[in-house]
Amino acid sequence: MDDKTFSGFLDTWIPEHKDEMVQSLLGLLKIDSVGAPPLDGKPFGAEVDKAIQYFIAEAEKYGMKTKNVDGYAAHAEIGAGDEMAMTLTHVDIVPAGTGWDHDAFGEVHEGIIYGRGTTDNKGPTVASLFALRALKEAGVPLKRRVRHVVGGNEESGFRCVRHYFEVEEQPTYGFSPDAGFPLVFAEKGSMNVQIEFELPEALSGGATCRLAELYGGERPNIVASKGVAVLEVPAGTEKHIVKDLEGHIQAARDFTGGPGPLEIEIEVESGKVTVTAKGKAAHAATPQEGTNALTALAYILSTLGDRLQVASSLRFMADAGNIHGKGLCIDSEDDISGKLTCNLGMATVEEVEGKQIVRVIYNIRYPVKVPGERLRERADNCPRPDSVKLTVLGVGKPHYTDPESFLVKELLRVYREETGDMSPPIAIGGGTYAKVIPGGVAYGPGKPGTPELAHQANEALSVDDLLQLVRIYARALFALAT
Repeated sequence: MDDKTFSGFLDTWIPEHKDEMVQSLLGLLKIDSVGAPPLDGKPFGAEVDKAIQYFIAEAEKYGMKTKNVDGYAAHAEIGAGDEMAMTLTHVDIVPAGTGWDHDAFGEVHEGIIYGRGTTDNKGPTVASLFALRALKEAGVPLKRRVRHVVGGNEESGFRCVRHYFEVEEQPTYGFSPDAGFPLVFAEKGSMNVQIEFELPEALSGGATCRLAELYGGERPNIVASKGVAVLEVPAGTEKHIVKDLEGHIQAARDFTGGPGPLEIEIEVESGKVTVTAKGKAAHAATPQEGTNALTALAYILSTLGDRLQVASSLRFMADAGNIHGKGLCIDSEDDISGKLTCNLGMATVEEVEGKQIVRVIYNIRYPVKVPGERLRERADNCPRPDSVKLTVLGVGKPHYTDPESFLVKELLRVYREETGDMSPPIAIGGGTYAKVIPGGVAYGPGKPGTPELAHQANEALSVDDLLQLVRIYARALFALAT
C-alpha cells in the first residue's frame, strides 16, 4: 500500500468513525485528571490513573497491544519489527479553574468540543489512538512497529516519561502532538525561581498596616488569574488606605501590562482591608497572552511604601514578574527561540519554624543558545532587598532537532499536503515530551495564527480539527513506519 492509497482509505474511514472519536474524547474529558499525591500503584493519584486505565481500555477495544508501565505511563502498539515509530501525549491536566461558559469536563456545542485538556493534551491523545487504529484496519504493511505512549505527569515534572524510558526502548522516530503546527524543532529550556520573605508578627518602625495574608495562582506554569491580600490596619484608618490604593489602580494596570482585563477590588472591615486582583490566565510559555493578577497585586501593595513593612519585598516580587526576566536579571534572547519569558505563577504563605513566610514561584523559559547555568548565576547575584531570599529550584535543558532531518522533512511534507500551509517550523517556549526523545519534535495540534487555549477557560477543539488531526497523524505514522 502506497501513501496515495492509504490517503484514499482515510477519506472514507475517518468520517465513518467521527462519532466514535468524539465520544472517546468526551469520555476522557470527564476524568478530572489533575495530578495528586501518590497512592499504592498510582504515582500521580487516583484520577490520573483512571485516565491511563481509560486509554488502555480504549486501545484494547480496538485490538491493540497495551502495557501499563507501573502507573507512570502506558502504551498501545501495532505491528512488528525491531525499529519503532512513536507518538507521545499526556492525560494529566492542569486544574479547570473558573470562567467557563461550557462544561469544563466535556461538552459539544455547535461543532466545538469544550473541556479541560481538549488541546492539552487529551484531544491529541484520542487523535493519535485513532491514527494507530486507522493504520491497523487499513492493513498497512508496516516495516516498523507503531507505538502511542501516554504519560501521567507532563504538567508537573515529566517523571512519567523519565520512568518509562528507564524500562522501555527509545523509538527510531518520535513526535509529541502537544504544541503547534507546522512543527516544533526547538524548545526553550526551563527554570523555576523561588523568592521568600517573612511577614512581621506586629507593626514596627512606623508602619501603619501589616500584610497578614497573600495568596494566588494555581500552578507555576499558568499565568496567575487571581491574587488576594489581607492587610491588618488600625481601626479608623481603613478609608485612608483604600483611598491611596485606589489612586494607584491605573498605575498597577500600566505596570502589569497584558491584554486585560485587570480588576482590583477592595473590601473593608473594621481593622482589615482585603485587596483582590483578577486578571487573565494563559500558559507560562506565552505570558504576554495573559494578565498577571499577582504581579498587579504586589505592585499596588508596594505603593503603600513605609506604611507597609514588606513594601520593598513586594516591589521586588512585582519587578521579578517582568515577562522577559529583567527583574530577575536574566533577560536574554537568541536567533532560534527569541526572548526569555518569565511567569509569576504562585504565591502562598506558609508557617516555617513559627514564622509566616511568603513563597513566590516564577516559571522561566529561556532561549536555546543560552546556558542555563549562566542564568542561574545571574539570578543568584541579582540585587534585591536583604529581606528577600532567592532560590533557583531547577534548570531544565533546551531541546533542538536539525530542521534538515528525515523526521522533520517527512512531517512537514504531510502537514503541508493536508493543509496547504507552507509555514516554516518553529521554536517555542513550552516544554513537550519531544525533549525526552533524541531527535524528537512536537507536531500540532495548534494551528498557526490561532489563539492559544491551553490552560485557559473554555479550552476547546472543533470536531473538524479533531478529524484533521487523526488524518495528519495517521499519514505521518504511515510515512515513518513504512
